[in-house]
Amino acid sequence: MIVAYMRLSLEDGDVAAGSAEESQSIQSQRACIRQFCRQYCREHHELTDIEEIIDDGYSGTHFERPGIRKLLRLVEERQVDTIIVRDLSRFARNYLEAGHYLEYVFPAYGVRFISINDGYDSAVHNEETAGLHIAVKNLINAMYSKDISRKVKSALDLKKMIGEYVYGTAPYGYKKGMVKNTIVIDEPAAQIVGRIFSMACEGHTVTQIARALNDDGVTTPSVYLSKVRGKYKTRSFWTYESVRNILANRIYTGDTVPFKSHVVKIGSDRVKHLPEAEQIVIPQTHEAIISREMFYQARTVIKSNVKSPSQGKSSVLSSYLVCGCCNNKLTKGKPQNKTFLCASARYNTDSGCADIRCSEAKMTDILIRAIRQQCMMMELHIKVTKSAIKAQKSEADAIRTQMHQQKRLMEAAQAAKMELYESYVAGDCSKEDYLKKKSELNTQEESAKMQLTLLEERQERLTASHASESSLSHEENMVSRYMNLTELDDNLMRELVKKIVVFPDGSVNIVWNFKDMTKETPQTSTLCDCK
Repeated sequence: MIVAYMRLSLEDGDVAAGSAEESQSIQSQRACIRQFCRQYCREHHELTDIEEIIDDGYSGTHFERPGIRKLLRLVEERQVDTIIVRDLSRFARNYLEAGHYLEYVFPAYGVRFISINDGYDSAVHNEETAGLHIAVKNLINAMYSKDISRKVKSALDLKKMIGEYVYGTAPYGYKKGMVKNTIVIDEPAAQIVGRIFSMACEGHTVTQIARALNDDGVTTPSVYLSKVRGKYKTRSFWTYESVRNILANRIYTGDTVPFKSHVVKIGSDRVKHLPEAEQIVIPQTHEAIISREMFYQARTVIKSNVKSPSQGKSSVLSSYLVCGCCNNKLTKGKPQNKTFLCASARYNTDSGCADIRCSEAKMTDILIRAIRQQCMMMELHIKVTKSAIKAQKSEADAIRTQMHQQKRLMEAAQAAKMELYESYVAGDCSKEDYLKKKSELNTQEESAKMQLTLLEERQERLTASHASESSLSHEENMVSRYMNLTELDDNLMRELVKKIVVFPDGSVNIVWNFKDMTKETPQTSTLCDCK
């Protein structure tokens, strides 16, 4: 395929407000690429069908973007012939990685790369490198990105130090004020915040507070703020974390802590959290919901976050087991415990989470049997697919033979018409005979053309449904590695399993990282009795 790649670092206002599905810059990039393709096609008769891949709202300083990961995966699978971008900065601003792909990766896979505004086409350079000017542009793009980041960070830091609220959505209990970069009290949510601090000051634990809020049907912060934030992960009941986060947030005293953490260096994703003693506090930046005395008194109910030393290796199942009632991760506490439970049962007594129990030994046995079953089905699928490939090859050979015959019949009819015309011009046949024989030859030619068209359509359908032998290599590798599986390990779990959903009746829904061979479309297997 031919891919047009487009990227914008941050969504514009229309997208953020929900009034547009994509950024104006993306529309501009698309128009530029389409104009280039129309002009190029008129001159070279190439680049007809274009597939679009878009990263809207992602930085170009790294390659952790869904669109670029999809593009590079297609390149590795040798499904991409040409990549087109408006300019090199859309592809990447990291000059080392951009140069690596332009100079080594794309040429190795035979991928043509076109940057319109930079006047770069790898097909023109052939086997040569992109040149010094492209390397310099990549370096400038990287330096520009870092320079902009420093300037933006400096401006934001200054606003934070003078007490302006430039932290995105207002926290639960507040809402954005009419004046820019200010927050004001949101009365309904502020009453809940005040209730939480009052209960904590009365000696209630975090778990007791969460249970009381759930019993009274109080809307959780994530659900309440989803009206403002739009697409946002929500939780329908209060948990230890949701109550603790409110009790630990100093913003409710009217003070702001602007620098709780900082990025290690420009362009890095690593964040360093500052100890509370080193944090700067900007006092009285907005109206308070509680007093400072109440804040310090309430914090005494929060347990220390310091964890005891590990008592051994955790289970390989730990990060994969999910509650079928609340979608929360299952835990089993200490490594020596043998049963996984849902912690949400402590806060929400009506959810059914209390019935979620999963024996580690039984779950391990279920998973091993499920993987073996997938391998057996995959082995059968491989045999059926190879048989289909053999039949498809035989049919393809027969179609090619018939197409060759029809082409010969068509060419023979055309040659006969030419000879007939020469005979008519030479006076060797009458006009009536010429027209009659010409009509017969036209009929033969049209019949051959029609048959050839039908055969070409059959060939296209066969090609579209053709089972590639290369696609079987992963399945064959999986069968050989896991058919006689006896125990689980971390690498195996990462490769095969996405998550394991456990329900109150003991049934288990395994979501695989590959197509479930026991079903047609879903990637899940449902088994029972994990208790």
